[in-house]
Amino acid sequence: MSEKDKLIQMIKENEIIIRYKKIEKIINEHEEIKSKIQQLKAIQKQLVNAKEIGKTEAVRTFQMKFDALYQEIEEFPLMSEYMALQSDINDMLQSIQDIIQDGIEKDFEQ
Repeated sequence: MSEKDKLIQMIKENEIIIRYKKIEKIINEHEEIKSKIQQLKAIQKQLVNAKEIGKTEAVRTFQMKFDALYQEIEEFPLMSEYMALQSDINDMLQSIQDIIQDGIEKDFEQ
C-alpha cells in the first residue's frame, strides 16, 4: 500500500469523518434542509457578486438574507454538529496539506 493510500485510508477511518458522513446522509435525505442549503448557496453567490461589483446596498441585503437563512438552517437538529464537524475536517485537511507542502519544500532544499 502506497503512502497516499495509507493517508486516504487513515482519513476515511477518522471518527470525525465517519460521523460527518452519517450526518451528511441524513441531511441529504431531508428535503427541507436540502432546499434551504441550496437557497443559501444561491444567496452566497449573489452576495459574492455584489461585493465584487461594489454594490453596497445589495451586499447589505444579501448579507441579511444569508444570515437569516443560516440561522434557520442551524436550528435543524444535527446541523450545528454538522457545521462544527465540517470546520474540524477543513482544519484537519489544511494541516495535512501544510505537512505535505513542508515535506516537499524540505526535499527541494536538500
